[in-house]
Amino acid sequence: MIESVGEEEELRFSYRIDDKDFMEKLKKAKISVKNYNKLYALVNRLKLNDFTIKDLTTHLYWDESNARRIVSLCEVNLAEIIGEESYSSRGRPSKIYRLK
Repeated sequence: MIESVGEEEELRFSYRIDDKDFMEKLKKAKISVKNYNKLYALVNRLKLNDFTIKDLTTHLYWDESNARRIVSLCEVNLAEIIGEESYSSRGRPSKIYRLK
């Protein structure tokens, strides 16, 4: 699948995964194969070592509640929280994630 063909934001990803254990983890996390592969493609295209929920909402045009489902990938050991960042003195710091 290719989104935004010919544009700077072009993103190539698949709707398929052929690893049964991996698919079980995605199912437990309630993340679709498409959304995981889209996330993985974004991380690779932008050469991101880590990312925040805000990065996902900005680059994937996901709403915040959809992007927050990345937390469930941590629960099935497909991602991890590696730190926090704070943009201002008010509010909670944002968690920084990394895919495993």
